[in-house]
Amino acid sequence: ALPALAPAAELQPVATAQQVLDEVNATRAARGLRPYILDENLTRGAMACAAYRAARGLDGHTPNDFGFLPPGVMARSAGCAAWPVGMGWGSCCTYDNYQFAGAAFCVGPDGKRYMHLFVR
Repeated sequence: ALPALAPAAELQPVATAQQVLDEVNATRAARGLRPYILDENLTRGAMACAAYRAARGLDGHTPNDFGFLPPGVMARSAGCAAWPVGMGWGSCCTYDNYQFAGAAFCVGPDGKRYMHLFVR
């Protein structure tokens, strides 16, 4: 079971799924890597996990990041980071050789940008 989420006001994504993945892919392109393909279900999981982490100030992974994925959805790996706004995209898995991805971020009460990336 997923942990309880914070109040809705703290959970609002600040960009669309495609906008966030475009940012991830621009970071990848700077190293000559092919873009990830958007996976809506991985994105749903990334949004939920980013919101959870932002509401709690978790700079790293939760005890079970994969528990935020919708039922029946599989990810091979997950990456996360919490950086000050303005530093760009950052998380593990950004430069890996996967095909599909879902990415999201939420700005926490502390002003950090809590980024999350699921890939397969």
